[in-house]
Amino acid sequence: MIQIYLHQLLDYALKQSLLDLVDAEYAINRLLRLFELDSFECAQYEDELDFHVLLERLLDYATFKGLIDQEGFMRDHFEAQMMDCFLPRPSELNRLFREQYKKGPLTATTYFYRLSQATNYIKTERIKNNIAFVYNGKYTPLQITINLSKPEKDPKLIAQLAKTTSNHYPKCALCMENVGFYGTLEKAPRSNHRVVDLTINHEKNAWGLQYSPYAYFNEHCIILKKDHIPMKVDDNTLDELVDFVNQFPHYLIGSNAGLPIVGGSILDHYHFQGGRHRFPIFDAPVKRLWKKRGLEFAILDWPMSVIRISSNSENKLLDYAKDVFHAWQLYDNPEIGIHEKTLEPHNTITPILYLEGSIYHMLLVLRNNYSSEERPYGHFHPREAYFNIKKENIGLIEVMGLAILPGRLKRELELIQEVLMGKSSIEEHPELKKHQEWVVSFQDIPHDADQIQDYLKQQVGAVFEHVLEDCAVFGPQHQEAFYRFVEQAIG
Repeated sequence: MIQIYLHQLLDYALKQSLLDLVDAEYAINRLLRLFELDSFECAQYEDELDFHVLLERLLDYATFKGLIDQEGFMRDHFEAQMMDCFLPRPSELNRLFREQYKKGPLTATTYFYRLSQATNYIKTERIKNNIAFVYNGKYTPLQITINLSKPEKDPKLIAQLAKTTSNHYPKCALCMENVGFYGTLEKAPRSNHRVVDLTINHEKNAWGLQYSPYAYFNEHCIILKKDHIPMKVDDNTLDELVDFVNQFPHYLIGSNAGLPIVGGSILDHYHFQGGRHRFPIFDAPVKRLWKKRGLEFAILDWPMSVIRISSNSENKLLDYAKDVFHAWQLYDNPEIGIHEKTLEPHNTITPILYLEGSIYHMLLVLRNNYSSEERPYGHFHPREAYFNIKKENIGLIEVMGLAILPGRLKRELELIQEVLMGKSSIEEHPELKKHQEWVVSFQDIPHDADQIQDYLKQQVGAVFEHVLEDCAVFGPQHQEAFYRFVEQAIG
């Protein structure tokens, strides 16, 4: 059967244009070496297996033959190396990407995205298992996902890792050394990983574009510095965002704040995230609007403190965005809990940029990572009362209204449903201890199983909404201070 499976895989690669017929023998010989076979036989088959089923059959064979450990720890590693047999070298991929770009930026990204899907670098089958629903709360409807392939991370561990300089190879999951890297037990396999070269803000081929293997939204891509340098947000960051959107106007782009607590999980490597997705924040109503010199400045009706600057002039947009950013960096108002600096600066932004026609929209989400003994995780971080649902730092994706919640919630919500239906008690399930106070707070609980399931989803959505509100530097009671800050910042 192995010969039939290999033949089907070769046919798949040819149909998906992963492989030119001229390169078929080369690819076959690489597969034979990988599977420790001496020859390739032309095998006839009637039933064409689904690609993902075919991969599983091939991996089962490799396990049976002892090419993969029996525990299956290295299945993904072997699979990635198997698909690498059909991929072009990085230099060839760059040439192909540039050829596609001549036809248009959308054509180029579509080519690269489909290639990443066809080689199973983007784990489309696993992504399908994620749970997604919408929460209609006080703001524009929020998008909630329970990610069944993403482990939950502790914010304190994230901050500790950000301060640690590793000499390991590759230094982090975003480093260019990951291209073609087989992986280890600790580090993900990247044999079928490719990055295309970009020039941003006049830095020739100093940047790379890749797709996220566990995409959290449509065409979720990562734009990274090739050098392993720490994350930061400064004036250059805003210039870089604009230059990227000028090259790829169909993509949004944003940056995590460059500080622990308010930043993302990979603070030791400078990168942005982008893609094609309509995030809830884009549809947020305007709470207060100013018009000045052909620009619009809007405070959005959003759980966090967001200023949107809109203009058809990139230079005007950048000038004013930088003015607001600089004003926020120096803003200090201890009376409402905003400390600009203690031993280190605390004020930064999560910037986001997208185009609508010829209009640039720059979102500046004001962030502050001040912490104290009273709030060790940060005064503008989710309160510990919400850690049962969301403990991780609130980064770029959450800021825009898309919750990435831990996979453990699937099982825990199923158990809570059993408890609410009277089939068990919360004390019978140790993993529900963290949810006890939350469940006790429920009111007007329905009796029907389907209604209870929907009810729990809405309770989860409400917690995410509260989590975002906790991250607002200007809370509901401090909106006048927010208005004054914007008026002073824009002059």
